[in-house]
Amino acid sequence: MEATLAERGQVVIPKAIRDQLGLTPGTLLNFSVEDGKLIIRKKVDDAISRVRGRFKLDAGDSLDDWLRDTRGRAPNDPIEPWEELRDDVDVPAAVRKAHAARRAEWLAEQDPRAAAAKTKARNGE
Repeated sequence: MEATLAERGQVVIPKAIRDQLGLTPGTLLNFSVEDGKLIIRKKVDDAISRVRGRFKLDAGDSLDDWLRDTRGRAPNDPIEPWEELRDDVDVPAAVRKAHAARRAEWLAEQDPRAAAAKTKARNGE
């Protein structure tokens, strides 16, 4: 394939090559000369650099939390006590029952009065 260099140093990359390499308007290209040959390389990290920093997690969120919210729960993903089980999620009855017990205990610990009463009961007061 051939292309003609324009008066201002511009050249049109043939469409077949643009399609093959996924070159679109705005794609960054690197130019170099090696052994007397002009080498044009697509800047591969260009797509990543354009979105870097655009997605931020809320304070206190982890990447695992974000992935779980985005993709859904994995089959063996642990269920944390602070999570509420939705009715539309298929969870075995035994797992649902165990989660309810852990959640009740966790909720009791969140209420300072309940935690104090639990501590007094443990100490026999």
